[in-house]
Amino acid sequence: MKKALISLSLVFIINILFSESLKVAAVQLEISDLTYSSYEQFKIEMESNVREAVNTFAPDLIVFPEYASVFPAVTPYFKYIGNSESIEEIFMKIHNENSRINSLKDLFLEEADNVNSLLNFWGELARKYSVTILGGSYFASDGENLTNRLIVFGPTGERIYEQDKYFLTEFETDIINLSSGSPLNPGGFKLMDKQIVLTICRDTFLDRWEDMYDDADLWIDIKANGVEFTKDQRELFTRALPARMKESAVPYGATVCLTGQFLELLWEGESSFVKKIGADVHTFITSRDIRSNEILYFIID
Repeated sequence: MKKALISLSLVFIINILFSESLKVAAVQLEISDLTYSSYEQFKIEMESNVREAVNTFAPDLIVFPEYASVFPAVTPYFKYIGNSESIEEIFMKIHNENSRINSLKDLFLEEADNVNSLLNFWGELARKYSVTILGGSYFASDGENLTNRLIVFGPTGERIYEQDKYFLTEFETDIINLSSGSPLNPGGFKLMDKQIVLTICRDTFLDRWEDMYDDADLWIDIKANGVEFTKDQRELFTRALPARMKESAVPYGATVCLTGQFLELLWEGESSFVKKIGADVHTFITSRDIRSNEILYFIID
């Protein structure tokens, strides 16, 4: 019996020594008008978060939240923001400058090429710091339609994964006129021998993912929760990723939230890491403040 215990201990130690741990940094990103006042300012703020994460934790993966890469589309028109009373007034001034822009969708379509080019900055950061980066989401264009798309860059700077949001909010359908992504299984990507799968905000409420993601090691949910984070909203968060994980075999999960204000829009939320223990999902790391910039760290063995 004693020899058997020694053998099991040796196997356990060998597995630890030779298995690859995945170190993750989740950036609860606080944005403001200043963030998107220029492309250079956007780059400075994003790199500051990446640098802090790398210097603090040397992660393999850095995750930014939903919408992190959406609003550089507005940067070319930033001169109108400070002297305007409302979004409607800002948009009217933009329309007067460019008559092709008759809606917010037109604006994002007009700036799609510039934003797509700017996204390569995430790849430059990934290569510079030798880390994989999920650069949040942006509004991707096919020339006529827009989708809310997350994007991942590998440590050599290349785009290694993209995924479109399927279950859109009223803001996305009624105001921006986004299109839904494909309902097919997105698949996720591999990193450090771990299978990582993703959902974008509202998508996580759909139980369809439970079977499709059952073999994953880490489930990441990126959010831009555009309402005050009340008691009801906190309860709503428990019906997202924790509820999905409870019905699947995925052992680890991360919720990564956008916070702050831009134009007349507000975002609040609690970022967290959760772990499945038995049949229950336990939260073991949360952000300290639902409104501030904060980076959370954890390791998957």
